[in-house]
Amino acid sequence: MAYRNFINYSNTLVPQIQGAKGGKGGGSAPRDPVEDPQSLFSTDILFVVVGLGEGPVYRINSNGPQDIELSDGSIDDLINIDGNGQESFSKFKTLATTGTTVQDRLQIFGETTITPQNFASPVGLKNGGAGIPANGVTLQETSSKDWDALEFTFQIGSLQRITKEGDVLRHSISVSVTIFDSTGSTVIASGSRSVHGKTTVAFKFTIKINIPEASRSVNGYKFTVAKTSGDSTSSGTTDDVSLLGWNEIENSPQAYPRTAHIGFAMKASNEHNGIPRFTSLVKGLVLRVPANYNQPTLANGEIDWRHIEVPGSGSTSAATAGYFLQQTGTSVQTSSTINLYKGTWDGSFVYSWSQNPVWIIYDILTNKTYGLSIPEKNIDKYRFYQIAQYCDACDFTTGNFLGVDGIADGSFRSKPRNTFTSVRENQLGLTQGTKIKERRFTLDITIADQAQSFDTLNGLASSFRGALIYAHGKITLACDLPDEIPVMVFNETNIKESSFIIGGNKESEVVTGVDVSYVDPTNHFKRETVRIDQLGSNDGIRKTEIENIMSLDLAGVTRRSQALRFAQYQIAASRYLKRTANFTTSVDALQLIPGDVISVAFQASGIAYGFGGKIEKNSAVTSSNTNVFLEHYTVPSLDSRNFTANTGALTLRVIKASSDRIDLYIVSKTAFALSTTDNVTIGSDRAIVNPIKRFNPITKVWDTYTAFTANNVPQKGDLWTFGELVKEDNNIYGAKSDKLFKVTQVEREMDTNEVNIATVEYISNVYVDSDKFIDYKPTAYTDIQSALTVPPVPAFALQASPRRRLDGSIIIDALLRTTTELEGYGISYMTEYELSSPLESTLLTTANLSGINHQSISVEHANVLVGEINPATLSGKNGFTSGVGEIKLLCTDVSVVDTASGTDTGNIELTIQGFGQVFDENFQCNILDANDDNVFGTLKGTDNITIPINEKTQQQSALNFVGFAGIVTALSQPIVGFTVATDKIKIKNKTTDSINLVNKIPDAPFYVTLNQLLDSRHYANNSFYVSGSEQTYVKSGEINSSDSITIDLPVRPRNIAFVRLLVDGIEKSTGQFTLNHTNVQMNANIVYASSASDSAFRAEVDYYNVPIFEIGDNVQSSASNIFSIATNSYDPASPKYNAALTANYIYRVHTATKPTSNLGGLLFVNISRDPLGSVSNISGGTGTFDYDTGEYPGKFHLANNRVYRLETGSEFESVFLTKDNKIPDLQIGTTSIRARNKARGGRTSAYNTKSINVSSIPIQKIQNGAIIESLYREQTGGAAVRVTVQFDHIIGQEVTDYEISYKLDSVDDVGVDDGGTDLTSFNTVKVPASGVDADNKIRFTVNGVNRGLTSDTRNIVFRVVPLNKDIRGIQATLTKSIIGKTAKPANIFNFTGGQQTDQITLLWSYARTVDGELADIDLKEVVIKRLPGTLTNSIDNFVIAEDLVTVSAGTARKSIPIDTFGEFTYLARTRDTSGNFSDDVVAITLVTSRPIRSSVVAAFNEDSPSVNFTNITNTNAGEANFPSFSTSNSGGLAFANKGDGHPSSIVDNANGTSSGWSVLAAATDLLASGTAEYITQIRDFGSTVTGAIFVDIDAGQAVQTNWTDTKETYISGVTEVSSTAGVLKEVQFGGIGHVLGFSNTAVISPRFDANNQTMMSGGTDGNVFAIWNDGQYTGNVIAITGITKASPAVITTDGVHGIANGDRVIIHDVKGMTQLNDRELYVNAPSTTTIQLYTNAGRTAALNSSGFGTYTSSGVVDEGDYSNSNSYALIAGVIDVDEIRLGASYHANGNATGGNALANITSVASNYKLVNLKQYNDTGSGDTFAGTLGAISAQTQIRTTTAADAQLYHANGNVIITQFVGGTVNDGYQTYQAGTRTFRQFQLKFILKNDQPEEFDFTIDKFRYTIEKDTVTFTDTTAYNATTKTIDITGAGFLSRPVISYAMLSEDSNKPHIVVTTAASNQAISYQVFKSSDGGAGSTSAGMSVMMTATGV
Repeated sequence: MAYRNFINYSNTLVPQIQGAKGGKGGGSAPRDPVEDPQSLFSTDILFVVVGLGEGPVYRINSNGPQDIELSDGSIDDLINIDGNGQESFSKFKTLATTGTTVQDRLQIFGETTITPQNFASPVGLKNGGAGIPANGVTLQETSSKDWDALEFTFQIGSLQRITKEGDVLRHSISVSVTIFDSTGSTVIASGSRSVHGKTTVAFKFTIKINIPEASRSVNGYKFTVAKTSGDSTSSGTTDDVSLLGWNEIENSPQAYPRTAHIGFAMKASNEHNGIPRFTSLVKGLVLRVPANYNQPTLANGEIDWRHIEVPGSGSTSAATAGYFLQQTGTSVQTSSTINLYKGTWDGSFVYSWSQNPVWIIYDILTNKTYGLSIPEKNIDKYRFYQIAQYCDACDFTTGNFLGVDGIADGSFRSKPRNTFTSVRENQLGLTQGTKIKERRFTLDITIADQAQSFDTLNGLASSFRGALIYAHGKITLACDLPDEIPVMVFNETNIKESSFIIGGNKESEVVTGVDVSYVDPTNHFKRETVRIDQLGSNDGIRKTEIENIMSLDLAGVTRRSQALRFAQYQIAASRYLKRTANFTTSVDALQLIPGDVISVAFQASGIAYGFGGKIEKNSAVTSSNTNVFLEHYTVPSLDSRNFTANTGALTLRVIKASSDRIDLYIVSKTAFALSTTDNVTIGSDRAIVNPIKRFNPITKVWDTYTAFTANNVPQKGDLWTFGELVKEDNNIYGAKSDKLFKVTQVEREMDTNEVNIATVEYISNVYVDSDKFIDYKPTAYTDIQSALTVPPVPAFALQASPRRRLDGSIIIDALLRTTTELEGYGISYMTEYELSSPLESTLLTTANLSGINHQSISVEHANVLVGEINPATLSGKNGFTSGVGEIKLLCTDVSVVDTASGTDTGNIELTIQGFGQVFDENFQCNILDANDDNVFGTLKGTDNITIPINEKTQQQSALNFVGFAGIVTALSQPIVGFTVATDKIKIKNKTTDSINLVNKIPDAPFYVTLNQLLDSRHYANNSFYVSGSEQTYVKSGEINSSDSITIDLPVRPRNIAFVRLLVDGIEKSTGQFTLNHTNVQMNANIVYASSASDSAFRAEVDYYNVPIFEIGDNVQSSASNIFSIATNSYDPASPKYNAALTANYIYRVHTATKPTSNLGGLLFVNISRDPLGSVSNISGGTGTFDYDTGEYPGKFHLANNRVYRLETGSEFESVFLTKDNKIPDLQIGTTSIRARNKARGGRTSAYNTKSINVSSIPIQKIQNGAIIESLYREQTGGAAVRVTVQFDHIIGQEVTDYEISYKLDSVDDVGVDDGGTDLTSFNTVKVPASGVDADNKIRFTVNGVNRGLTSDTRNIVFRVVPLNKDIRGIQATLTKSIIGKTAKPANIFNFTGGQQTDQITLLWSYARTVDGELADIDLKEVVIKRLPGTLTNSIDNFVIAEDLVTVSAGTARKSIPIDTFGEFTYLARTRDTSGNFSDDVVAITLVTSRPIRSSVVAAFNEDSPSVNFTNITNTNAGEANFPSFSTSNSGGLAFANKGDGHPSSIVDNANGTSSGWSVLAAATDLLASGTAEYITQIRDFGSTVTGAIFVDIDAGQAVQTNWTDTKETYISGVTEVSSTAGVLKEVQFGGIGHVLGFSNTAVISPRFDANNQTMMSGGTDGNVFAIWNDGQYTGNVIAITGITKASPAVITTDGVHGIANGDRVIIHDVKGMTQLNDRELYVNAPSTTTIQLYTNAGRTAALNSSGFGTYTSSGVVDEGDYSNSNSYALIAGVIDVDEIRLGASYHANGNATGGNALANITSVASNYKLVNLKQYNDTGSGDTFAGTLGAISAQTQIRTTTAADAQLYHANGNVIITQFVGGTVNDGYQTYQAGTRTFRQFQLKFILKNDQPEEFDFTIDKFRYTIEKDTVTFTDTTAYNATTKTIDITGAGFLSRPVISYAMLSEDSNKPHIVVTTAASNQAISYQVFKSSDGGAGSTSAGMSVMMTATGV
């Protein structure tokens, strides 16, 4: 490892599990907020650079990233395993160099020098907007140096988004960096980054930008940093990001020349923690090889042997599958002769790569950089060439590849061309154990240890049983080779006498077994040991055999077969090469080298190695003369029997002394001659033999021989050996003419000049047999299958399983049923599961993603594409599973035939749609003909069909609920006949227990299943039927119409039988709705005629659609059986598209390759991945889907078939199943589960993904609900109303409780304790289902229901929701009009009263029984109201009067403090507990006056400050009228500059303001048409005072709405002429009387209503009918172009208006100044295009629009004829179906006409409208509108403080609320009450609440208040002593100087005196006495005294 470094990085791919979401349609129930998990963490990226060694190397990870292993595991999770096979760059990245001398450094990796730069404080980045300025870094300079890169560090403080529902979700920010040159004028580089996730802790990330080489400058650079994402204005979103600083980076220039190295960058994760060990596959050093070396390659030219190291014959052989060679380029070769050493080698070399150990050794010997630099002339390169051919298993002569027996290891090293082509099969090849032809010896080794060079080289040579030796001045190779021919012959003639010694090994030294270890690539390149034994060693027979086990560690051997062959050789050599021979010979033997084979013929005691000698004389070179003259010297001598007594042929070996040429001959057994010399006594020592055949060493056969040639003719002195050939075949090593030995040592004796030779016997078969691979048993320490084999994908079914907990609540579990097809796979594995909970999921309605990025998509639910939606997944493809050969067909009819006139049960005939189209392309016949004996004789069997039957007697539970099980099961039956032309299939109508089978079959239509015959012998066209996708589409929503509703379906069901429609949870029959599905040009839909009581629907559609197998998808049936879909029958873009099949929902696919196994009963699983990407360019329900097409290849043509879904925010994380294979308690919404199998070697299968959509159990709406009203007597409250709601308990739907909510639709505030005000909003209770009554009813009662002011005008509303704990069913709403008690109470009488000081006392009497009890036992209270002035006791006056006091029944006297003095009329009515008022009103008018004992010390006039209303000048004199309205400009807040360059007003500085008012009558009156508020300024008395604050507000309300103001048209038409006055006739619409209820039960409760004096229907929410006659007034309408804000307001018209002074107009449709709309006003016309507006006919009250909104546009002035009569009439009753009688009629201005004559529409045909009037509670006289009682309420509040200004106001001038008494509650405001209080400063607030602004206007005419103090008298008597006398009066507490008077006591009457005040204040009084006669000082002699009296407040 050269270098490693960690940096900080972000991990935005942390999986998440989301919370529940609401469903589609129908709203969603309240839920707990969900929070996304923290997804932004500081995550390390590990950078590792590994030095691989000396370079240049040939290839690094040539197969791609899958060659890399990580800590002995695969990196499938770090690459696009189902895409392009490259690294997943967000997790993993590699870069490599091969070690050339000119290579560049690795980018990113390597050593760097970093200079950090930081800002003094982080720079907060803002995008700017909404008043927030942008902030960033602009043209910041770097240090002056030519930096290679700049890295910027950012920090996110917090990143999240909180929704209004409380969900805490992920958010995104984006930043950008732009780098300029040092001048800041030229952009040279840029970068950006977006971060998506959630964090509440600091999170750092970086952006690194490399400076382009051409732009680097020693002057440095400048840069700009900006936030590119918007700043959220939502308080729930935090996206703070700061720039902390930057690093200036200088890269090290070190590129490590001649060193190959690889860099790994990997994001840290839980699975790959710590510092892992990386393993790479390297094709090593480029070295020198012969120029004619023609190695095999891949199609891209890369040297690779995988295509030829395959079986020698068959479909996977090189000749069949094809191969490439270096010297033939990209041309596919198919010759069985693979020529690897092409032609004759000229001795030259080229650079290439090789695994041949010979050329590796040669390179080390000659290389001048890392080798020994030995000159080529000193190396026997041709010997190297020969042994290299041997290693490559090539023929020595032709150079053709022969190969030796081997076995495939399952890896890519044996991979026939065009096989195992998928990314997942990258590392795979032929199945382990497959017999192949391979090279004899290869060497894969890393040389890393220091050692003696020749030791190292000989270690390498040992891999091919060789050794380096030095002989004859050159380095050469010795090697154990088969088929070697002796190079020298030794016999008695050249072996020193008595020197020949024969030896051998001990039996105990014979090897019986070998443990050989090698490096196994399929086990992470670890050493594996394989044990082989000699044949029979473990058979138990040789019980005394000594076991001798050899252990070998083979360096550089990576093939099990090569290791086994080596071990075989060791056993054979030990067993058979046991003999050794040593002898001494002459120096001629010095030409021998170790490894040479020699021939020895020697006869001695115990030794008989043939005969030998010398050639006696030369043979002739003539035709037909092959005589050879032999001379034999030793015993035994030759005998004729040596020729005639042998069964085998006779061989003669001759070595020429002149050339060392050796030839081997077969000699004639008859043509010979023997002779004897004196040298022998017995036998012969001379022989003439005749060779007849010669062995050809090239062709390895015996050639017929008739004459010698000049180069081989035997000559005198040549040596010969002679003997028998055991068998005359081409195995020359069976000759007994001599014994072959291999030289092991050659040693020269210098003193004797002799040579000692050491040898070991040579048996060629030892080497030949070791090349023939024998898979010895036992094969210990090896796997039977390669660990590299990818496990099969798991097949699993995912099902939502409702489960009931102990408390009765229902949760949904995910139930997984997982299976794995293990055919052909025997390695242990485990299944891993991951779970994702997408934020949203929706059906993809259209798309065409043909492997092209950024294509358009459309989705069903557009709301899914709102907000944070990325990342997004297109789901549905991965994991789609279909039965191979399965054909689902629709049966449309069932009948019984062949009954033999009723004597037989017959056959069942099924009419099956599309059956005639089902043609088997593999057999070229109908699928039911494929196994007929007369067609395919080898195929047997019976055709069956699977049909549904009603097997169960009853359904268990309900669909979608716990424990549901249907009655239908599947049954397979033999087919007894079929007719293709008519689509008919017959099965036997069997009878079981007296029931015929046909009676158990459900009604058609239904699906049946046929199966295609799948036999691997008959896959002629690779054509397979597959079943389609089966899904249930669910759509739910609200029903808001009483008419028919249309439910659009994005899917198309085949028949209405596959549609279930549930309305309010009750399933409708197919006759109750309509399915429109035949028009393929539009979506299918359901039409349902709904009723008013229907509230919700749920449509469930079982639909059968195309299988999700696209062209190019990969499907898997079992281990290593992966097929690509070449074509299909259902994609219009497919060449095999079949419209007829598709129309019948029949589907067929064609695989690209032919399966080799029977697929019957197996599944095709789509292992193509679902693409993960993002959606952009969103508009409504459309957008573009962006994804990496390299990572996710494939097409998505089927999206238009609605089979894919878009899942947003979807990420997976690991999940573990319970022991019963469940994932408990799924969240509501979509849940996706994916699974994969993982083998112990770390290889993983493809994922299989399934999704389910979990919704709450669909609990129905309650049935038979009713509301029952009853009266009861309360013990203390009299008569009361009790309401009971009851309904049927729902059975079988897991209901645990019922949520019952109830309220009254509106409740008047009828008193302080009316028992009903708490029902204006829903009260909710939960009633347990266990409380069901015996009649299966649930009942709940509400007591004390307030029925409202009048009977039958208030409804009680119940909402009932069945619950399963937190799961909500469909809500039912029940409504009933409350009748209550209708009898009205008697009113009080003797109503009188009077003033008592500052209180008023009212008295009255009650109606009583004879025994003194109240006449009305349920009388609740007396309501007393007041109005200023003297008024009558009318209902109208009572309605508009101000509330004064409410007194409990029985109390006959009430004293009330007087808050305002003057003349008032007091009105009273009684009210009972039911809210009924007495019919009449009693009234009394009283005048109250302020007591004279108090004095006004301060007076404030808000309405007219300049007008004094007391005996003192107004304290606020000089202010504007209503100053808090007219002068306030900043809402009562103090500003030095309120944004317009001006300060707030004085009024605002004193906290005065108002709202909701407009001005009338020159700003002396304020008008409020709705709710309003007036707050006075804070008034400062100047010092603390104890006194009373009296408030005098003169205000009143006026009705401003009549019947004409609100109405809605019910019907409109033209009347018939009626002969009767006041009768309206209309025959359309079924007749006007029918519309109003005559003989029409659809009209609910038609009646004449006394309150409204017209016809009504329904309850209080029903219709109030009237007849309207539009167009009865004409007017001048002209457009408005402008309106001023002035008094009076001036309108400018668009052209001449034609309006005269005093005309009355109405203003309509004004925008901006909307306060004018629909107001009746009067005008002056100062010009022809302008008018002034007034509020009264006399035009004295100008309309002041100063406080109105600003006019913007539109509007008209409408001058109508308002005196025209007969505009509308009430309806007195219905006469018959066509006629009604009219009631009172009215003018257009609402004034009654006094009759019912509407002659213009009754006596002539005329247009009319039947309208519904707004239902006010009219308690007036019947023809006027008094308005809603209690609609207006007014309240005066006050707050006080003793604080001075310094304590009351902040420094900025605003009020400190807590300084007021009780300031922590309601800002200190309390309801105003008259009385004495201590204060210095005070403030008043007048609050008006108008609940019915259309009914009432409210006007303030007078708003005044005073501070008053009681008068205090202080008296003191002092004796006069002729001096100025001072009296202390501080004890009196006068606020100012009092009024002073004196009385002289004990004065002489003849001498009167006067007392003069000389000084006076509120603290002391000084006086002096003077004589009245002359003004002189008074005398003291008379003993006078003075009584001083001071009067004041």
